[in-house]
Amino acid sequence: MALVTGATLLTGWSPGGATGRAAPSPSPSASADELPTLKKGKTLKVRTAPVEILDVPASTAEVTLTDLKQADRLPQGEFIDPEVAEPGTTFVCLEFKVENVSDEDFDTAFLSRARWTGKDGETTKVDQEIGGNCAGVGLAEENLLTEPDPRPGEFVRGTTVLEVPDDQPGVLEFADASEHPLFKVETTASR
Repeated sequence: MALVTGATLLTGWSPGGATGRAAPSPSPSASADELPTLKKGKTLKVRTAPVEILDVPASTAEVTLTDLKQADRLPQGEFIDPEVAEPGTTFVCLEFKVENVSDEDFDTAFLSRARWTGKDGETTKVDQEIGGNCAGVGLAEENLLTEPDPRPGEFVRGTTVLEVPDDQPGVLEFADASEHPLFKVETTASR
């Protein structure tokens, strides 16, 4: 059984739909400079590659970064202590809307992990902070990791909380299950 890899970022996207042109897939070793940047309020149309061994089909979605906030403390409610970032790190709260525009379910799991690379070249893998809740900083309470994968024509909204170094700006690089980069989100230094 062959493992099919590759991801395509569809370009020419506009609120009315795609123009049908597809940009070449970023290479598996694409640098952050080569990836499209997803900014607050903007939408990118992304296509994830199939992963036959896991029975995950290729699918396409319009991914919107509806909000982004960084904080060293995440309030958790009236009777619960706030979640506090480890010394030297800060929380990055990303609120996404993911609208499935394909004929297959769209797996949103890739939005719960990223590769962070700082301005000086430092890099680290970051995963969803399970205890983190971004509602205290004004974002959606729903955690994207626990929301259902949207079926064709459906969308979900939810947040992802990642903890990154706080001493320099950097980028979060998101990749599909085949580890092919899809897009990046910029972070700032908080100290």
